[in-house]
Amino acid sequence: MIMGFAAGGDAWLPMLKDLFLSREGTIQGDKDTSLEVLVFDNRGIGESDSPHEKRRYTTALMAQDTLAVMDHLGWRKAHVVGHSMGGMIASRLALAAPERVASLTLISVTGGGAQSIPLNCKALAAGLRGALCTSPESRAAVDLSFHYSRKLLDARDPASGRRLRELLREEYIAGGKAGPGQPPHGQAGQLNAVFTHSLSKAEQKTLEEAPFPIKYIHGQHDILAAPRHAARLASAMSAPMVVLDGAHFITRDCAAQINDELMASIEAARQGVRNPRTVHPTREPDTYRAGCLCCCA
Repeated sequence: MIMGFAAGGDAWLPMLKDLFLSREGTIQGDKDTSLEVLVFDNRGIGESDSPHEKRRYTTALMAQDTLAVMDHLGWRKAHVVGHSMGGMIASRLALAAPERVASLTLISVTGGGAQSIPLNCKALAAGLRGALCTSPESRAAVDLSFHYSRKLLDARDPASGRRLRELLREEYIAGGKAGPGQPPHGQAGQLNAVFTHSLSKAEQKTLEEAPFPIKYIHGQHDILAAPRHAARLASAMSAPMVVLDGAHFITRDCAAQINDELMASIEAARQGVRNPRTVHPTREPDTYRAGCLCCCA
């Protein structure tokens, strides 16, 4: 599981909790088939090295990092999952070593480059506020507006009765105060990886012809990664695209639903099933239907 820009491996926790607490770490309730899950910090953040040279941050190099960790663990093949920048890295991994990929799940991803620049009014306004942030408190408020849907932020936590906006704000503030955070050169390097990433038509065709299942998953309220970009990639690869009622961090918004889709991809791979021919809309987020798996035979 490959996380995105400026986020460590611990950002997968909501999905991991659902996988291992609710599903007991098994595939579709099959008690004889347990899951092993790898999460890690990409180069440039957390416990991983943060090279100072910007040229040492590309999605191709970071894909090789992932393969090196798989080699270290003795994993010949894996179901590869990537979120945002992690999805770009996962795509590069699938192109570099298709024999190592059992299935490919790409969450909240774009084609990189100019597609990574959010141009909608809400994102631009939040970005301007972010540029003026001077404290963990103000930074947390901006990050929440980028990361989550209003529906999730306004919901109440079943245990405490408090709004999730309050709980997440406290969590983000605590994280901002806990340590030095991502080093500036690590953040700049990861940005370089995002903005230099692209998939050529030939590479998209290669992925379309890959023998493993590919699935795109996106939040209809994502203001950071426009759903239309993912829809075009999915269409080019004849891959299904699932649109959920969430924002950029649907890994938290919709953890259980994403895991449902991941389990379906794992089962499809076990049965040797590839993707049906898929047709996708390319409209703006608010015109998508939440929870719609857009595919036709």
